[in-house]
Amino acid sequence: MRWKWLPAAVLAGLYAAFAYADLAGSKHNLSVSGPGSITATIESQTCIFCHTPHNAGPAVPLWNHPLSAVGGYSTYSSTTLTVPAPLQQPTGSTKLCLSCHDGTVALGQTVNDGLIALQNTGPGGRMPPGSSNLGTDLRDDHPVSFQRNPANPETSDPIAGDPVHLDAAGEVQCTACHEPHTEDRDPVTRRFLVKVNQASAMCTTCHQVDSWSTNPSAHKTSTQAYTSAQGAHTGYATVADNGCESCHRPHSGNTPQRILKFVEEATCDACHDGAVAAKNVSADFQKATTHPAYSVTPSVHDAAESPLNPAATLPEVNAGAPRHAECRDCHNPHAAFAQAASAPGVTGALKGTWGIDSAGLERDPAVAEYEICYKCHADSANKPQPLGLPYPPYTQRQIVQFNTRLEFDPANPSHHAVEGPGANPDVPSLIAPTTTSSVIYCMDCHNSDTSPPAGGAGANGPHGSAYNHILERNLNVGDDNSGNNFGQMYALCFKCHSQTSILGDQSFPDHQRHIDRDDNSCVVCHDPHGVSATQGNATNNAHLINFDTSIVLPNNDGILRFEDRGTFQGACYLRCHNKNHDPSKGSGDY
Repeated sequence: MRWKWLPAAVLAGLYAAFAYADLAGSKHNLSVSGPGSITATIESQTCIFCHTPHNAGPAVPLWNHPLSAVGGYSTYSSTTLTVPAPLQQPTGSTKLCLSCHDGTVALGQTVNDGLIALQNTGPGGRMPPGSSNLGTDLRDDHPVSFQRNPANPETSDPIAGDPVHLDAAGEVQCTACHEPHTEDRDPVTRRFLVKVNQASAMCTTCHQVDSWSTNPSAHKTSTQAYTSAQGAHTGYATVADNGCESCHRPHSGNTPQRILKFVEEATCDACHDGAVAAKNVSADFQKATTHPAYSVTPSVHDAAESPLNPAATLPEVNAGAPRHAECRDCHNPHAAFAQAASAPGVTGALKGTWGIDSAGLERDPAVAEYEICYKCHADSANKPQPLGLPYPPYTQRQIVQFNTRLEFDPANPSHHAVEGPGANPDVPSLIAPTTTSSVIYCMDCHNSDTSPPAGGAGANGPHGSAYNHILERNLNVGDDNSGNNFGQMYALCFKCHSQTSILGDQSFPDHQRHIDRDDNSCVVCHDPHGVSATQGNATNNAHLINFDTSIVLPNNDGILRFEDRGTFQGACYLRCHNKNHDPSKGSGDY
């Protein structure tokens, strides 16, 4: 049959017949024949609960249900909202939907036909408590009754002919996503959606989040099972098919801003506790030292954070500002995917996250792993040093510096090779393939103790560790480290530096004596991050020398310093273990 040749009146009648058939089989059929739990006790008419042919209020679309008399709804707001806030009060078709779904008017109340008796309603004949009762607080629902900001590059209006559509005023309304006459255009969700929403096809009609499709994000492509048993609410059974709704809930989100299903850390934990994702990341957050992503709840992270945002400034400029390290600080869930990289480049897991570059400026997105670390560990005014509380205490250094951006500067007299190769061309202890030209990640030292590099099967990343400061391997500090199990006591250092070379005194003739006979840790003399050029110099602070002043004291003449005197040559002026070192008097040279 060629529908285009049929008279308009006939087409309208056929459409009405199909719409009626769809409505009759949906939960919006409140008549005695309705399939849902809420049905009339006697009334057999199907359309009467919403429509009337005469004296409708409003006239379009011949509405027969009294509108809510709510004085004012609480509307959606967010620090990343790009349209004027606060949003206006509901308009258009949204007001019609809310006349039932805000729970303030009896479902059976009509304009022309009085109160129709219904069964299984809530108190007063209104919508019963549950996901369909949105209430008058719409802050935890997708925003409605607004025109999008055309300057927002991550949103667009639906294309002509798409079932997702704006109203005549160009506003997003409930009917942009919901077709009230047809329940099962998406037969999986059965939520009166305008089209099938598998893989969030409806969401991506308007939302084109950066990197979601271009990387593509692992959350877009993962075929891992994600069903109601793991917390899915759509009826779809994989991460990819749930799409955006793996993390977001368009109505009644637990966290109103960005309508997350739960508070941020719990949203991630729903999958990354081993129930869905291959690695159990949440197990690391239960260890002795962790980033406080789970322990600080609810999250104090704000997606609008940046160095120039006066309301959410990061790095923090106020010592009293709440400190945080949330999942979203390091990971962009819309961009993250499986991709290897070489230091210092960001891996796929860190893609799409902004950072602070070596000059202290914002870089969005970060291109180096250390830039993400610098967001919190460089210029922030609220770092918990020097005492370290509530974190493990830090070594008492002769030169005190807790700005890692300054510690790793390649212009320093010495530094571990995070931003660039180290300053010392002669390091015979390095284990191949590491050389003096190599660059390493922060994560090469700060990582889970059950990560693959540590010999475990856990997740990579500085989420948590059994060792202090989220170190991947053990590193004893101080002195009195008795015993001969150096490989365990200084396992972190010996990951890259040969124990045989160090104890064989290849670079310093007294290494073996200091470590073995005097039971000193590597960090008594060496500062693992580096010594800032603003404080140290190449003569006294080469080779990461920055003494632990709880152990290494000034000598009898009040001098505490190291002097570099050439390749494998140096001198120490100090007192340690009550032994005075004074090269001018014949002790302390090597």
